[in-house]
Amino acid sequence: MPNENMKVITVMTRKGGAGKTMLTRALTSAAMSQGKKCLVLDADPQQALFRWAKKLKISDPKFSIEQLLTPEAFEARVDAAWEEGSTDYVFVDTLGAAGAWADDLAAFSDILVIPMMLSNDDLEITQDTSNWYRDLRQRTEDPENLPTFHVVLSSVPTRMNKTEKELEMQAVQSFPVVENYFMERKQHKDAASQGFLHYLADDRRNNEVALLRTHAKLYDEAVEEAQAILKDIQGGA
Repeated sequence: MPNENMKVITVMTRKGGAGKTMLTRALTSAAMSQGKKCLVLDADPQQALFRWAKKLKISDPKFSIEQLLTPEAFEARVDAAWEEGSTDYVFVDTLGAAGAWADDLAAFSDILVIPMMLSNDDLEITQDTSNWYRDLRQRTEDPENLPTFHVVLSSVPTRMNKTEKELEMQAVQSFPVVENYFMERKQHKDAASQGFLHYLADDRRNNEVALLRTHAKLYDEAVEEAQAILKDIQGGA
């Protein structure tokens, strides 16, 4: 039976190194930690997320990951997941480009998420992506059926310098920036080498070494942050 509540969340930006893969992994962890079944489609030519999952031999009934090689395959795979009925979220990690690929991804997504680091380059690229989305709304016959568009400030330091604060203000004034930021955390680097954040939280919590058990809260905080962002991009639902 089709899952009418399934959400397709596409993480995109035209700039490499903006944190797409890291954010996609964290959002997937957030959803899984809430008992949701996730399908991740890796459309980035580098296939970083797909290779990560295979290297670590991630095996979890709430998680599956596939390579996405063509835009035509996207519609078919999303339709199949919807018809099958057990998938709650489809997360798409994209290639750093606009054009036809981006148009096709938008056509079959429910939510677009654009990570933006606090740099002038990222601000400019995010503006380009925002302009593409605005143009897409003008080109389509039914703009209300397009996915919602959200900017997530990414790798935000706990203490921002003057330039970063100015860039934050410009972003908030220019784009639909979600309330919760994706903060710079060591835990995301750990996830890149060891596994999902919620796995690491449980590992630390149950570790026989007392000191490591105290670190569990840091991973819990990272998961809770990702959960808050996931809620933000769904309109607080």
